[in-house]
Amino acid sequence: MTRRLAASVRIAGIALAAALSLGAAAAAAALSLGAAAAAAAELPPQLKASVVIDADIIRLGDLWENIGDKAEVPLANAPQPGKRVTLETRWLAVVAQSHGLDWRPATPFERSVVERSGQTVDFRSVETELREALRLEGAPNNSTVEITNRAAMHIVIPSNVTPTVGIRDVFYDRRMNRFSAMVEVPAGAPNATRVKVAGNVFASVSIPVLARPMGRGDTITEADIQWVDVRDEVIRRDIITTARQLIGQEPRYQLRSGAPVRTVEVQKPVAVAKNSSVTMMVRSKFMTLTAQGRAIEDGSIGDVIRVTNVQSKQTVDAKVEGPGQVSVLPGGMRALAN
Repeated sequence: MTRRLAASVRIAGIALAAALSLGAAAAAAALSLGAAAAAAAELPPQLKASVVIDADIIRLGDLWENIGDKAEVPLANAPQPGKRVTLETRWLAVVAQSHGLDWRPATPFERSVVERSGQTVDFRSVETELREALRLEGAPNNSTVEITNRAAMHIVIPSNVTPTVGIRDVFYDRRMNRFSAMVEVPAGAPNATRVKVAGNVFASVSIPVLARPMGRGDTITEADIQWVDVRDEVIRRDIITTARQLIGQEPRYQLRSGAPVRTVEVQKPVAVAKNSSVTMMVRSKFMTLTAQGRAIEDGSIGDVIRVTNVQSKQTVDAKVEGPGQVSVLPGGMRALAN
């Protein structure tokens, strides 16, 4: 009984010591946090050399740190989206004094640059909306819009709004194929950015072009083609207008992407290169004769090219059957036999 009581006393003592220890630690932590908060409160205001904001108002906290509740005090209008403004030393000193901030410029050259974030409106979305608006005014369905004051179309709006495009006040002159309209982004917003545009309307046609630069030795596939709308008047008779004319062909030389392709700029893939060695064949029901030859010109499968028999030095016409293989046409059989 005595031993059991002594053990209980020891356990209680250990628990009490642990509780006192934890209490001391908690008190120390609280004192530490309080000291840190007090130290933070005593830090002097620090000027920010540069800052990027999203709002349309510059606030005191955008320019200085460690100013507590005064951070939300509005100061001035923010610059336009994508623009910046430089706040000079004298102006900053006046603002700090008028709002009771314990700040003085260390040098006459201290300043703060405030930039407002923004997003550039995609020009293609503006063209799409313009075409639809002009179509409702009587413009052809397959028309291309050419904006004459395109420099004005560099529209930057706040980064925190959806860049919907609206077209209003549309005027379309059918006789001259000219138009004017008002572009606003975001569409229908009271504070939307509005730009007046003008230009011309042309009949257009959709043609296939290369989606990437390609050169000799590249075979054009459907994945290498994209469709673009071009003015109908620039389509000459030698411009390729169907995908069938491109797929399976190869460029004769380096071609850039996005440009109309002429028929003379592509060819069937070369199976036999000029000056390359070829196997010349003559086939009949009973036998096949072969000889070595040299191609005098390039040829694709199915093309008829001139080939020189290496042994007889005779030149014959032959049809390209595949890479490095040609079949001699009937008129050249004697030369091959020789």
